[in-house]
Amino acid sequence: MLNLDYHNIKIDKYENTNQIVVKGEVTNNSGRSYNSVAVRIILFIKNISIANVVFTINGLLNGGNKEFEKVIEDLEYDHVAKDITRYEVYTESAY
Repeated sequence: MLNLDYHNIKIDKYENTNQIVVKGEVTNNSGRSYNSVAVRIILFIKNISIANVVFTINGLLNGGNKEFEKVIEDLEYDHVAKDITRYEVYTESAY
């Protein structure tokens, strides 16, 4: 079973742009190392999904902690960031 813990999640403005970036950390408590982990991020305004993206984190060692960031290219920070009410971050797959 995958036991990956996502924490310190922040939704910010990406450096010198008007794009949204999701930053955070993942800790691997699964008992094994992974070459690649596919992670899904979904951003919501109320119960409406406004972004749904998958990205990879490479080289996640057993017991290790790794920072990540994913730019959400289709959303402008100034237009939607204040309205985001919740997010979901979870593992799609790992090998």
